[in-house]
Amino acid sequence: MDLRTLVLIVTGFFGVGLIVLVPVLLLLALSDSRGRRWVARNRVSPCAALRPGAALPKHFAVYGHTVPGRDGLVVAPLSGAEGVWFRTMVYRADGNGDTTRFTVLLERSGGDPFGVADETGTAAVSAGILQGRIFGGHLSLWAQTRHAVGDSGPSPTERPVDETTGSWRRPGPWLQQVVARGLVAERALRGADRIGVVEEVLPSRVPVHVIGRPATLADGSVGLTLPRTGKYLLVRRPPPETEQDLRGGARFGLGCALWAALLGAGLLAVCAAVALSMTP
Repeated sequence: MDLRTLVLIVTGFFGVGLIVLVPVLLLLALSDSRGRRWVARNRVSPCAALRPGAALPKHFAVYGHTVPGRDGLVVAPLSGAEGVWFRTMVYRADGNGDTTRFTVLLERSGGDPFGVADETGTAAVSAGILQGRIFGGHLSLWAQTRHAVGDSGPSPTERPVDETTGSWRRPGPWLQQVVARGLVAERALRGADRIGVVEEVLPSRVPVHVIGRPATLADGSVGLTLPRTGKYLLVRRPPPETEQDLRGGARFGLGCALWAALLGAGLLAVCAAVALSMTP
């Protein structure tokens, strides 16, 4: 293989790759731009305005700090971490060719719904809206890939326990505690490719910006829930920072798309020139 052939292959490969990348970058930039406009349209309302009998829009936005719901402060059973919501999960993962099957062996939670408070009052928020921020070993593929707008922002939840045991014969410290306390039978672990122990907590007094669907909760109160379809938001930062981040993401995506288009076109031009020079 001579030098011109090598240049032809390399420039053609990278040129085509960059051109193919352009529409992907444009779609990502468009997504951030549309997300910013959606956040801007759903301006923050007072938490006290989310109440039964009030005329509520399709989406409702609040900004405040997390506070306990009707269950009060809750304590995660493994780590002992205190917060307004917790979830403890033990699962096993078994490989089957190219796929992995997750089986939940234990799942406990508390503090649903939790509250978001500002100077006007408290709004109830269903823990289901945390879905995109927590481990989802038993969620559907759609649920696992459905992320909130502004998902790159810091998560309000913490994970004091996150342990993966590679062999059920040599359990990690948290898994040993789970078995010793009788939370999961040892026979349920046998043969597993790996076993995970996860505990997630939403602390109190965490600033959160939430946009969700107003709905009647199980206790009859009105709160914010995860929409069945469409956009939602849950980030640990003020609304102006979320809009600024999304605006910056859109500009960055457009800039990358422009550079990819220029570089791709340049490499393809070089490729074409080399090909012409090789023509007898």
